[in-house]
Amino acid sequence: MFIIDFDDTLFDTHAFKQARLSALKNIGVNEELFWKTYNQARTDGEGIFAYSDRRHAQFLALENFDEEEIFGELKKVSENVHNFLFSDTVDFLEFLKKYNQTIILLSLGDPVFQELKLYGTKIHDYFSHVFMVNESKDKVLEEIFKFEKVDTAWFVNDKVAETELLVKKFPVLKPILKVSPSINKVEYINSGIPHFNTLKEIQDYVARSV
Repeated sequence: MFIIDFDDTLFDTHAFKQARLSALKNIGVNEELFWKTYNQARTDGEGIFAYSDRRHAQFLALENFDEEEIFGELKKVSENVHNFLFSDTVDFLEFLKKYNQTIILLSLGDPVFQELKLYGTKIHDYFSHVFMVNESKDKVLEEIFKFEKVDTAWFVNDKVAETELLVKKFPVLKPILKVSPSINKVEYINSGIPHFNTLKEIQDYVARSV
């Protein structure tokens, strides 16, 4: 079994955010305000992921920007999500298919916005199951392992702390980390978990290890 994360693993979320920042800079939103309102829009009052183009635009409207203008600029970037798929993503997924094992996408974020990105990149058909969760991944993993009895489940993710917690709870997980520019490289090194800059390197590692 292969369990794969989406953001900054298959999809260049870092570049996607930078493109959104650039689009809004062009209409007067400075970087500090972009990130302030991005973080406000990212989760609701209970810590549940809730980000969307509209929600971000609403927070910027509170800062005296035109909500529809902001929404239009963000929507333009979102409509071109296919441009932010890593160049080796499709080859990696094709490689995984050769093993004839269950391939699961497990993504954390607002489900509607995550689906917009997934279906916009047109890679959804590679997965046996797709889970978009807005709280945590552990509940989904509990359900998966109730029905899927496996000795090893490869887990490809970018977030170090999240991966460490999940591996501790589910020892069946065999983790590999995809290095994200949003996370300090020292975290990857200190984790002791195999980590790579590209999916091609992860592919080569899996090929040697399966």
